Amino acid sequence: MNYFEESQSFISKWTIVIAVLLLGFLSYRFLEGGNLSLLVENIGFWIMLLIFIALFSIRLKTTYDAEGIHIHFIPFVFNRVYKWEEMDEAYLRKYSLMDYGGWGYRFGSDGLAITTSGNKGLQLKFKTGKKVLIGTQDMDAVQRVLDYYLSQERRKSDV
Repeated sequence: MNYFEESQSFISKWTIVIAVLLLGFLSYRFLEGGNLSLLVENIGFWIMLLIFIALFSIRLKTTYDAEGIHIHFIPFVFNRVYKWEEMDEAYLRKYSLMDYGGWGYRFGSDGLAITTSGNKGLQLKFKTGKKVLIGTQDMDAVQRVLDYYLSQERRKSDV
């Protein structure tokens, strides 16, 4: 049996740098005057901190197994299984952020996209005509899983 699991997040060196700079700047502005109570009372600082904590807690967990491709978008209650037998086509491709308008759970001109970073994904086309793009950071491992399961699906349909 072939199995692969991938966990991705929005955390990158750039998001960390932006978070540290913005929160550091806001903190410095209020602590410079020696008034700690202004920092504690500043709603903008706390909203910014909560946004970064929320972004850093989001995870896209993708599991490939004999049943199909399992998607879990944490902390959201989004669980989905795309079964191998429902797929008409599956291939790896590069995409542009302009295709879907950014990362996350997005709808674009080419269907649904579930991504957290990068520009590489697994494009699924279903027998119903529906299209889904799932982001990946490990195209080689995903290709091996596709080769294994899709060749098995073809053998089943030939019988």
